[in-house]
Amino acid sequence: MWLQCHLLVAPLSANCPIFLTISLAGKTLHDACLEINWGPDCYAPPEWIGIYREDPSVSNLAPAVHISGIQNRTGKRQTPFKLGKLHFPGGWDRHVAEQAVSATDYPKGKCLPYYAASYNGTELLTIDCLKIQPNWLAHLKDAAAMPLKRLFLPGTHASGAFITNYNKTKSLLVKDYLVAQHFDVWSQLVLGIRYLDLSVGYRSTDAKDTEGNKFWVVNENMFINPLAGVLRDVRRFVELSNEVVVLDFSSFPIGFYKHPEVYSGLFQLIRQELGDVAYERNVTSNEHCADRSFEDLRLAGRQVLLLFPTQELPHPENESVLLCPPWQRFSTSYMNISQTLDYMRLLFSKRPEGPVQDDGWIFHAVKSIEQALNNNKLLTAKERAALINPKVNLWLTGPWGFNANVVAMDYFSNTNLVDLAIHVNAHKAFLASNQKFINLEILSR
Repeated sequence: MWLQCHLLVAPLSANCPIFLTISLAGKTLHDACLEINWGPDCYAPPEWIGIYREDPSVSNLAPAVHISGIQNRTGKRQTPFKLGKLHFPGGWDRHVAEQAVSATDYPKGKCLPYYAASYNGTELLTIDCLKIQPNWLAHLKDAAAMPLKRLFLPGTHASGAFITNYNKTKSLLVKDYLVAQHFDVWSQLVLGIRYLDLSVGYRSTDAKDTEGNKFWVVNENMFINPLAGVLRDVRRFVELSNEVVVLDFSSFPIGFYKHPEVYSGLFQLIRQELGDVAYERNVTSNEHCADRSFEDLRLAGRQVLLLFPTQELPHPENESVLLCPPWQRFSTSYMNISQTLDYMRLLFSKRPEGPVQDDGWIFHAVKSIEQALNNNKLLTAKERAALINPKVNLWLTGPWGFNANVVAMDYFSNTNLVDLAIHVNAHKAFLASNQKFINLEILSR
């Protein structure tokens, strides 16, 4: 008879993994300090951790920062090491990529000059680095055929709510409460984000503007950045990276209500900027875009998936093959930490009777300004993200991460959300691929 033995091969992991993140304490990205994180649930914390500008496994440089006295099994410490000005290698800097024909392919990411290493005495235990991940999805070979609804896609909430020059922005309201990301959309994508959330407003006050220039990314009912530049960054990124990006037009808080012609104008802008890279769905069969795979989109040469409430558009634009119906959205905006944990337990358990259906779904791990007011203290956007992000990130390192589809955060850079998603997807793909078996013939006599 035949006995099938299913072999699971997992990479060896350290008994105390470490990773670098970017603190939210600085006023600007240049002022932000690196954070060292360890865990979860270290069996034996290292004696010390060093922060380096070069890979310590091939360099004899002394650490720029030395951290000792680590006792907790899970923890985070802010270091005095400031990030400074970031440069992306391999042609991935935005100003270089705008003119480039190609950029370097980094299947496993590329370290930036920020490293962390853990030690017992002089024994090197583990190394991590801040890294760019411009090609991670394209190189998860066994994940390419999986439906998008089965992948863990790291995302950002209020993706277009960023400032590239703080000195030119005088408003403290914008700087402290409305900006939601350290990085512009281009940089988010290069760092590994694959889902973008956009709220759009219509700014009709300047008659000199062309119609396309009247559409802006908004956050908390304030105009932040022109939309057209964001769409061009998305287009350029998929052209250079061979990746898939899910672009979710989630709300339209200013200038759209009872104005179908404004929705139509927005659709024209989207079609102009992304029309030949956006996935075309089969409208007649009512195709669910979340059932498509990365391979489907790549073979079609259309690797931007547009989520849009088509019912707001006039006919025939509401039947456009370029637009996919929105996926399910769930948000923690008005919840405290305890309620967030209970809500995640409900969603990520994915019970048959639960709210998450067998389709694409998005979890916005955010805290709103209103929720902060309910606590009698007006927290800044960074303070709110500093409270919720590390906890959600930690909870996703367990079984819940394997049930995730899209997880979107404000200021994602104080987590290792991208690396976590890559790890989960690699494991999912291994289990779902060809189910390799070894057949052992047992001879009975």
